[in-house]
Amino acid sequence: MKALYTAILLTLFFAAPLATAQNTNIKEQNTGTKENVELFTSSNSGTTNGDGKSLRLSVTVEAPEYLLIKVGDEISKGEIIVDKHSERKRLSQQRSSIALQIKNLKAKQMPAPFTPKDISSPAPLPAANFLEEESQVAQANLKLQQAQSILNLRTPVLTADNPEKRASMEKAEAALGASTEKVREQEELVKSIRDMDMSEPDIILHEEAKLKQFTREMEQLQSALQREQALMAAAGNEQQQELQDLQIAVQVARSELQIAHGRLETARNNRKLTEYKATIETAQRIEEENRSKQLHSQQLTQHAQAIRDQEYQLAQLQIQLSAVEDKLAQIPIIRAPRSGIIRRIKPWTGNNGKYSTTITISSFNNNDDYQGTSSKFTRPTR
Repeated sequence: MKALYTAILLTLFFAAPLATAQNTNIKEQNTGTKENVELFTSSNSGTTNGDGKSLRLSVTVEAPEYLLIKVGDEISKGEIIVDKHSERKRLSQQRSSIALQIKNLKAKQMPAPFTPKDISSPAPLPAANFLEEESQVAQANLKLQQAQSILNLRTPVLTADNPEKRASMEKAEAALGASTEKVREQEELVKSIRDMDMSEPDIILHEEAKLKQFTREMEQLQSALQREQALMAAAGNEQQQELQDLQIAVQVARSELQIAHGRLETARNNRKLTEYKATIETAQRIEEENRSKQLHSQQLTQHAQAIRDQEYQLAQLQIQLSAVEDKLAQIPIIRAPRSGIIRRIKPWTGNNGKYSTTITISSFNNNDDYQGTSSKFTRPTR
């Protein structure tokens, strides 16, 4: 920031005749700063009113807008009339901003990281138990043995003909054979009688009637034989069906035994899988616990680093705040050396980047010519 250099020449002219020229140096303390502004008074420049209560100040500044008064303003002794208000405002805003940052940074909480709890160990696995599956295997094995034994016992019986049915059928066959022989013999007898051309028709009719009777008996025996054959076939079918049922029962029992063995093997595999998962979970729990401890250690380190960073930022902001306050203190201001009314401000003259003017201040009882034109001087708030 470019320092503000303001040279103030205060020339006091008192109208007392034959007054001796005298130069006086007056130093005024700049409120809120450590700088002193020198005010120079002289009776050799210009003239004053006859009452000797007018004061002319020569002011040199870097920019005309640093002058805070205008013609007709009323001022009091010690009030600011020249100030680098834009720079002061900028620095004041910067100081407020830094102060707010400091306040917010101090208010910022830095909670310590949460300490993780120890991960509890899982309950141990119960002892392996396959009694139920082994019992099912034993029962299925016993069932298979029983079915196989029944099949072995019944197979010879079921694969042979039924003796009762066979005897009935053979009896029917023998009866049919005898009846068939009688019919054949009777047919031969009737034929012989006819061949002999006998004249006794009653004998022929009688023998033919016997032939018909024998034929009916033969037919009845044929029907009886067919019934016995059908019964024999039905009995064979029943035996075959029973044999198939016994064979199927053996197959079902064997299948159930295989299923029981499969369940036992599945139970054993599931136990192995459970033990494997328990091992994996134990390893994962240990890894998670180690990772949690490592993360907590990192968080503690980050927390300590965050506190150090906060303290460093606070120190830097305090340095910046002190630097801004020093710059504010170094901005010089000019205060009114006396109370009165601004009577005149000469036009600005520039030279080497500096601007100069002369201000005439009249006392309150010497402003008859300016009645109604004066106003109370109001300065920008510092």
